[in-house]
Amino acid sequence: MTDNDLPEESSQRQFRSRRERREYERSRRAARQVAGGDTFTDEGIQAEPSETEEPSPELDEEFRPQPLAADGPGGLQEIPRRPVNYSSSSAMEEPHSRAHDTIRHDRVPADLPEFPEDIRTYPKLSGTVETDSEDGSGDTPTEENPLGYMLVGEGMPLPEIDEEEVKTRKTRKRRRTIVMLTSFAVFLGLLAIVGIGVGQLVGWNNKDFPGPGGEEVAFEVKPGEGPIVIGNRLVEENIVASTRAFRDAVEASDTTAQIQPGDYTLRYEMPARDAAEVLLGVGVPGMNYVHVNSGHRIDDVFAHIAERTDYTVEEIEEAADPTNFEVPAEAATLEGYIAVGEYHFPLDASIQEILEIMIEPTIQEFDRLGVTDGAEQHRLVTVASILEAEARPEDFALVAGIIENRLDRSNPETAGFLQIDATVIYGMGVRQLQFSADDRHDASNEYNTYVHRGLPPGPIGAPSIDALDAAAAPKDSDYYYWITTNIETGETKFSSTYEQHQGYQQEYRAYCDDNPEICGRG
Repeated sequence: MTDNDLPEESSQRQFRSRRERREYERSRRAARQVAGGDTFTDEGIQAEPSETEEPSPELDEEFRPQPLAADGPGGLQEIPRRPVNYSSSSAMEEPHSRAHDTIRHDRVPADLPEFPEDIRTYPKLSGTVETDSEDGSGDTPTEENPLGYMLVGEGMPLPEIDEEEVKTRKTRKRRRTIVMLTSFAVFLGLLAIVGIGVGQLVGWNNKDFPGPGGEEVAFEVKPGEGPIVIGNRLVEENIVASTRAFRDAVEASDTTAQIQPGDYTLRYEMPARDAAEVLLGVGVPGMNYVHVNSGHRIDDVFAHIAERTDYTVEEIEEAADPTNFEVPAEAATLEGYIAVGEYHFPLDASIQEILEIMIEPTIQEFDRLGVTDGAEQHRLVTVASILEAEARPEDFALVAGIIENRLDRSNPETAGFLQIDATVIYGMGVRQLQFSADDRHDASNEYNTYVHRGLPPGPIGAPSIDALDAAAAPKDSDYYYWITTNIETGETKFSSTYEQHQGYQQEYRAYCDDNPEICGRG
C-alpha cells in the first residue's frame, strides 16, 4: 500500500460536514489498529514490539507473511508479522500521537484480518443536523445511528418528543389523582353515614327505662319541634332510652293536645310514657302558649293572650297597669316592654303572672346593657321600637345614629325634628304606609314627629333584642335621611342632604305607583 492508498491527513482535506470528518478519522484509526502498531517505511513494514504482550512463536507461525513485490532495491522480501493485538493502547492513540505524518508508506500486508462483527442491538435514532451544505439549505439528513445514541453539541438536535403522548400521560395521571381523591371522599362520607346511622339506630330502637326516673332536669321544647326531634334530644340528654319508645308513647296518648314550646321539668332515665305525659300535659295542669313577634303593638299582644286563655281583652287591659310592674315611671302603657319571644305558662296562671313572665326578658336586657336609669330605659325602648318599624336588622345601628343626628336641634337639616312616618301612623291608630298632608301637619297627634320635636311619648311596638342593642350603641355617620325605596326587598337609601333625599322619595313614589296594593293604596 502506498501513501496514496492511505486516507490523506484530515488537516489537508476539506470536508462537507462534521460527520464526514468523523468517518474519515475513524477509518484512519481502524487502519492503524489492523497494523497492530507496525511502522510503515520505504523499505517495507518493520514490526514494533507490543507494549502489552510478547509475540508468540506459535502465532508467528500461523500468521507467517507472504512475499510482496517492492519497488526498492531489496526486491521480494519476507515481512515479519505478529498477531493483531486489539487491546493495545497504542492502536487507539490519536493520529498526531504517532509519527506517521512524515513517513512514506509503500507496503501494506495483503492478508489483513477482518473486523469482528458487531452483533449487538441498539435503538435507532434519526434526525437532521444543521450544516453548511452545498445546496444552502443548512439541513443534512442523518443516517440511522447503529450506536443508539447521538452526541449533543452545537447544531445537533435532541431526540424528538411526542407531545401528544406527554399530554396523554399527564391526563391519565390527573384522572388517576381525581379518582383517588373522589374515592377517598366517598370513603369518608360512608364513614360519616355509618356513624350517623349507628347513632340513630342506638336512639331509634324501642328501649325504655323502667322508671321512675332519677334527678330532676330542666328541658326546653323549641318552636317547630315535633315528637321525633324532641325524642332525639331527650335521648341525647339521657332522659328517655330511645326515640321510638317516646314517639310510640306520644301516639298512644289519649289527648289531642300537641307538645307546646316552653320549659318543662323532667327526670333523668324516666320512662318514655311519663315524659310524653308531662310534655303533653296529661294528668298535670294544662299549659298555654303565647308568641310575640317583633314590631307587634300592645293591642295585638293582648288579643293574642285572650285567644290563648279564658281572659278577655278588657280584663287584660285593666290588669296591664304599668305601675303594677317593674317598668320605668315614664311608661304610660306596657307598649314596648313586653319582650319578643315565645311563652309557656299554666292554664290557671293569672293575668298578672302572665304579663310578668312576658316583661321579665326586657328587664333582664336593661341589666345586661347596664342601663339602670328609668328615663334612659324608656328612651332606649322608644328608639329601638322605631328601628324595628323603619329599618332592616342590618341597618339598625346606622339608623340609630341617624336618629341621634336628627334629634340634635343644631343640625341644619331637621333642626331636631325626627319626621318619621312610622310614628305618625302609630299615633293615627292605623296600619297603612301612607297618610295625607293634613295628617302630616296634625299637631293633635302627639306621635307626629313632623310637628313635635324630639322623640314621641313612648315606644310604637315591641322591639327585638337586636334593636335594643343597636339603640344602645348607635353608629356615627353624616346622614340625616333614609327611605325604603322597595318594600318587598327592604332596600333602603341614605343621604346627607334633603335634595338627595327628594330624589330617593321619587323612587319610592314610582314604586308605589307600580305596587299600589303593597303601599296600601289598593
